[in-house]
Amino acid sequence: MKATFLIVGVLGLAPGSQAAGVADQEIAAAVLPLPDQLRNDAAVVRLNAGGFPETLRKGTNMMVCIANRPGGDRFDVRCYQEDFIGVVFRAFQLNAEGIVGEKQYDQIEAEIKAGKLSLPSHPTAGYRCAGPAKAYTASTNTATDEIYCWESVHFPFRTARELGLMDESEIPENMQRRLPFVMSSGRYWSHVMIMHPNGGDHAH
Repeated sequence: MKATFLIVGVLGLAPGSQAAGVADQEIAAAVLPLPDQLRNDAAVVRLNAGGFPETLRKGTNMMVCIANRPGGDRFDVRCYQEDFIGVVFRAFQLNAEGIVGEKQYDQIEAEIKAGKLSLPSHPTAGYRCAGPAKAYTASTNTATDEIYCWESVHFPFRTARELGLMDESEIPENMQRRLPFVMSSGRYWSHVMIMHPNGGDHAH
């Protein structure tokens, strides 16, 4: 039997307003990856078809969460610090244009080097929860442990060796939920992965 966990809502439903209720559900789901202490003050955006953000709620703690896109077969919500999230939005925009994979990485890195995109010089945190859409129920804000959550600390252009950690190619799969490791080593998206055992252990 799958375990379930409760996603804590951050806003009550607005009486008589279906649109407000839907937005509240989007916000409650979007802040799921964050620790409880960061959820209430995080900004939340919804991405349009072109990958551009539309504000659902303003924030005060520098964290920005991206709401899940409805209608797909995946549940996927993520949060990043506001001085890093510009490159995340850019990746979604390029996805919408059909530019993916290495071509996308190369273009974003070129735009960073050309000064069109900025990255902070200090490490920044990211949080994400993802899994099959059927594992999340919006009406009750509950999910099964098929949805996994993890955290990341971003060190753009730093390598695994510079950070003193294993690269993703070096760590066995059975150790990935026990030890931090580096993904995208040396690229703009270089980050330390901190994976939780399962979704239920992350969201209380």
